[in-house]
Amino acid sequence: MVGYRSPKPLIRVRVLVPVQKKIMSSFVSFLKGSYIEFKEKVEWPKWPELQSSTIAITIGTVILAIFLFGVDTLFSEFIQNALALLINLFN
Repeated sequence: MVGYRSPKPLIRVRVLVPVQKKIMSSFVSFLKGSYIEFKEKVEWPKWPELQSSTIAITIGTVILAIFLFGVDTLFSEFIQNALALLINLFN
């Protein structure tokens, strides 16, 4: 005989609703605090400083990219020559 079981009480809902409200209120207060921090306490760079920093970073990035390209090309050639030597040695 199959008996009827009553559903479990909604204890989780009663516990989670206040926790969710607390999390949302703390998240909203975090966003408000972050906005105030960015608006009033952060010293943003002036336009000429920003331009010179951007130019310096761009030049540094291009130099680093060229250097890494050269090193990669040298290693690639070295590995190809080493493999060709090994293949010729065993053939």
